[in-house]
Amino acid sequence: MKFVIASCLVTVLPFAIAQADRDRPHRKPPQEAFAACSSAKQGDRCTVTLRDHSITGTCEQFPDTTALACRPDHPPPPPEAVEACKSAREGDSCSVTHDGHSLSGTCAKGPDASGPLACRPAGPPPERR
Repeated sequence: MKFVIASCLVTVLPFAIAQADRDRPHRKPPQEAFAACSSAKQGDRCTVTLRDHSITGTCEQFPDTTALACRPDHPPPPPEAVEACKSAREGDSCSVTHDGHSLSGTCAKGPDASGPLACRPAGPPPERR
């Protein structure tokens, strides 16, 4: 009997883990992103000001909401990536752990040379879900 139960767990567990990974909750955009698109249509251009940064983007519907929110053209780097380069110079090697993944890269500014110095992973960016 124990063997049958163990066999079932071994068979079902990988599928349960894969489903749990797909079901991870999405991060809800900040209220400022919703406000920027409150009177817009899907696909309209938008600008959001967060702290002391203005971010341009496109009004889009996010999972688990019917309201439109401003999705950045170039999302800001995660805080962990900024922290990894806090005492570094542009071009220095760095490593960061984000969402359970360890990444190595180089300290760099954003795509338009603005924004904070952050650890940019080597290789192509991860796929957007």
